[in-house]
Amino acid sequence: MKKTLLILSAAAAFMTASCSENKTAETTTSADGTTTTTTTTTAQTAYTPEAIERRADRIAADMAAKMKFDDATRTKIRTAYVTRGQRIAELQTKYATDTVGMAAAMQGVYTDTDTEMKTIFTDPTQYSAYESSRTDYMEDRYMEDDSNMATSDMSSADASASSAEMGDGSKVKVKADGDVKIKDAEGNKMKMDGDDGTVKMKPEEGDKSVIK
Repeated sequence: MKKTLLILSAAAAFMTASCSENKTAETTTSADGTTTTTTTTTAQTAYTPEAIERRADRIAADMAAKMKFDDATRTKIRTAYVTRGQRIAELQTKYATDTVGMAAAMQGVYTDTDTEMKTIFTDPTQYSAYESSRTDYMEDRYMEDDSNMATSDMSSADASASSAEMGDGSKVKVKADGDVKIKDAEGNKMKMDGDDGTVKMKPEEGDKSVIK
């Protein structure tokens, strides 16, 4: 179950990033009268330092209200989520055209956040409470612009799958049973099983591989 949650979190982040891009066009006219239009794609402010700080504030406040812990603990939680946001921001840049690499790296980020939470919630009961509700505090649930989340909303109980196409041509699909399928622009495929976290990779050229 833990692997499943991390996988779904990674997929949700992909979809959020995909929906957080904005294309702008700039038209220039040269001296000889030739007109040139340049289209560029720029990321929205989902992972600016300010947005990360605001999101960490809200997540920590919501968790404190739900779990009833003190301000000192809330401050530590906030710091943990600032760190998580900063790391995700770095991954968005590092793996901008590598969907498979992003998936693996995102799982590492969430695993490290869990490890940090264990040092904050030294009471096993508290950590269990956090563990059972960690999906309530994922990045995609706290994005400032709710309209950007329209294509990544997986809350509908009768939805069979959610999917999104990345700016680089990669596609991500999350099925209702938790399975995640990723196909990058080069045709490489990866499937992550929602039950046991098994990863199956099928390169466009080469042999299949399985990671458990």
